[in-house]
Amino acid sequence: MHHVASAVLSFFLSPVNWVIILLVASFILRMRNSKKLCRILALCVFLVFSNEWLQDFYARKWQTEPVTIRKDIQYSCGIVAGGFASPDFVDNGYFNASADRFIQAVKLYKLNAISHILISGGNGKIDNEQFHEGAWVKGELVAIGVPDSVILIEDRSNNTAENAMYSKQILDSIHLKPPYLLITSAYHIPRASLLFKKAGVETDPFPCNYSAGRGKFTFSSLLPQIGVLTGWDIFFKEAAGYLWYRYFSK
Repeated sequence: MHHVASAVLSFFLSPVNWVIILLVASFILRMRNSKKLCRILALCVFLVFSNEWLQDFYARKWQTEPVTIRKDIQYSCGIVAGGFASPDFVDNGYFNASADRFIQAVKLYKLNAISHILISGGNGKIDNEQFHEGAWVKGELVAIGVPDSVILIEDRSNNTAENAMYSKQILDSIHLKPPYLLITSAYHIPRASLLFKKAGVETDPFPCNYSAGRGKFTFSSLLPQIGVLTGWDIFFKEAAGYLWYRYFSK
């Protein structure tokens, strides 16, 4: 049920789909004024949400700014939110566009900023139940020299709320001292931090994998860009999830 609700929500929170719906409506509706209004609205949605400057402005307000870890501080554990590895068509794992979560976790461990790495990611894909992200990532960590003894995996979760719940069970069982470092994409930090707090897991944020909000202003950023239009989806989905879990979910 969660997968279906998430898919439906994603569809209706996408500016690309808003444009498509308005254009389709402009062909279906019979009244000339209604047709014209739909086409004007479609153009407005395209122009507004293909504006890179606007997306960067929103991202800077939404995302947590980059964090520098003091050299005299070591966290007992860095919790790495899953979603940065995916299965291919024969169920072999590979790193996807969110792989900076993995990179930063390894870097933090090598710099002694964290003493353990907890990979929290099972399988959030309803159409593939064979691939388990946590187990696959553990193999990749061992392959680059991270000791098996410092790697913890949580491979039952299918979403961020379950990431928090199952991570708490593991951390409580081995008595690692909080706070923990929460390592995830910058756009994911607000919702993830909220869910871990609600689950009783004390964390400090470590945002990475910035997709917007860190570039310098240029006049070209005011021009329409298709890639910017599609980039709003994840921000709107994260904001909707944050509001739901903060005000409506126990």
